[in-house]
Amino acid sequence: MATNLVDALVDDIRDLLRTSAVGLYEFIWLLQARDASLSLEAKREQASLALERLLADGQGRLALLMWPSEDVVETYPTTCVGPHSWEDPVLAEPYIAITRN
Repeated sequence: MATNLVDALVDDIRDLLRTSAVGLYEFIWLLQARDASLSLEAKREQASLALERLLADGQGRLALLMWPSEDVVETYPTTCVGPHSWEDPVLAEPYIAITRN
């Protein structure tokens, strides 16, 4: 089941990337919609696997964006993604997103 969730999430994010950047928090939202019974930790694990696959496949890059716009503040190193990276954004604060290359 976990592999299917990751596959579905990767497909969802690829579709969204065609039109806009995708905040890491949106990975969690999409997983919640697919399986509300998953713990937050499990959602973060699945989201991380999906993100790794998208980045390895050259589907985008990580960046800090300023909420609620898609203005890139700066690029973001993948090594700095942690548990708080998946949280909902706060008004007028930067959030981590995957953007199209």
